[in-house]
Amino acid sequence: MGICVRTLREQFFLQSIPMIITVMKNEFQVTGMSCGGCELLVREALEELDGVSAAQASHQSGVVSVEYDPQRVSVADLKTAIEAEGFKVTA
Repeated sequence: MGICVRTLREQFFLQSIPMIITVMKNEFQVTGMSCGGCELLVREALEELDGVSAAQASHQSGVVSVEYDPQRVSVADLKTAIEAEGFKVTA
């Protein structure tokens, strides 16, 4: 069984192309967070998602900020992760 030269050339070519990674930042208004523990729950739930690079939550302002790759995770996935922890995304 031989190695296909064309396949090797294609693999080298694809490896030499720089990957373009888009990082989006989104902010959500979230109700129901009342302490630092709530912030931690939200942050950890978001950071577990494939494609999320950073997450911050503030119970004082009710804002959750997320940096993510939209090719790997959707806004709906982000909202679902927050709401699965018992909080409500209002905007």
